[in-house]
Formats: sequence, C-alpha cells, structure tokens
Amino acid sequence: MTNQSVIMTTSPQAADIKRRLILDSARRLLVAQGFQDIVLDDVARKAGVAKGTLFLYYKSKDELFTAVFAELVEQLGGELESVANSTQTGSTLLRETVRVVLEHSDRNRDFLSQFGVGRFPACGPRSCDKLMALMGKNIRRIVRILRRCSQDGAIRVQNLDTAAFALFGLCRSAVSHRLITGKEKPLEERAARILELFLYGVSGKPC
Repeated sequence: MTNQSVIMTTSPQAADIKRRLILDSARRLLVAQGFQDIVLDDVARKAGVAKGTLFLYYKSKDELFTAVFAELVEQLGGELESVANSTQTGSTLLRETVRVVLEHSDRNRDFLSQFGVGRFPACGPRSCDKLMALMGKNIRRIVRILRRCSQDGAIRVQNLDTAAFALFGLCRSAVSHRLITGKEKPLEERAARILELFLYGVSGKPC
C-alpha cells in the first residue's frame, strides 16, 4: 500500500486535522528557531505524530516547508479574490485592497520576517519557482483590482503591472517598518498613508 493510499483510507476530516497539525507545528518552529535548526523529527514531535505519519503527508523538508509558505500565499490570494469579486468601486475598492494586504501581513508578521522576496528558507529552486508563481497570481489579482479602479477614475496609471507591484511593495514596506521600529499605529492610519504614497509619492498630495 502506497503512502497516498494510506492517507486515502483515513477519513478526509481526520487527514485534514493531521495535515493542519503538521503545518501549524512547522510554522511555529520556523518562527521560534529559524529554518536552519529544524529537522523533521522536531516537526513530528511538535505535532504529536509519528515521523512515519509525517512522511505520509510530506516526503521531505522541502515539500513540507513549501506547503507552509504556499498556504500563506494562497490565504492572501483568497482574500484578494474576494475583494476583486466584490461590488466595491473606486477609492473604496482601493482602500479595501490595502487593508486586506496589511491585515494579512499583521496576522503573519513573525512568519513573514523569516523570508524575503524570491527566497524561501528550506525550499529548493523548483519549490521557490512554484511559490513565486503563486505570488504572481496575487499580483495579477491586484492588477484586476487596479484596472477596475482605473475604469472608475480613482487612479490614473499607464502600467498596471508596475502599479500592482508598487502597491504590494508599499504594504510590505509598512510591515518591515513596523517590525524594525516597533511602532504600532492603527490599521486605518497605515492604510491611508500607503494610499497617499501610492497615489502622490513621497512629496504628498498636490496643492
């Protein structure tokens, strides 16, 4: 019987619970120790499962941590998809997009500090390419949102791809600023500042 068939004989609910335990445990260990010092034995012990059980779900450290990072990216993707499919328009849609990215970053800021753009700890080149492709989907979701904002007259941009990367980058920079300075400002205040920078640059609103 193969590893996959063993999983298939388990009830879907039980399999999801074990997978959730393993991913959560791997994530907590990444935050607490950093990826260099983690071995799969540690993850199995933290999750309260046998190492053999862990291997039924993830065959290697690369596969496990790729799944951990992929879940983070896909969570944001689901939230952006909801915004993109909403009935909001114009500046309200733009502000909601920034709020969603900031809230997601706030919830995961300890975890986000573990990696930089294009480099995911414990993940090989192929896995990093897969994760970057998932991040690319999120950028395309932001492009869809900005296109609607442009059609509504809320923004005027010539290159939507560049604008999407700029907006996402400003949100990520705000998280880095918060981590470095330790300054805790209300979400709405931070969102407003990001929108001001995005729309008017560092010189501020035009007179």
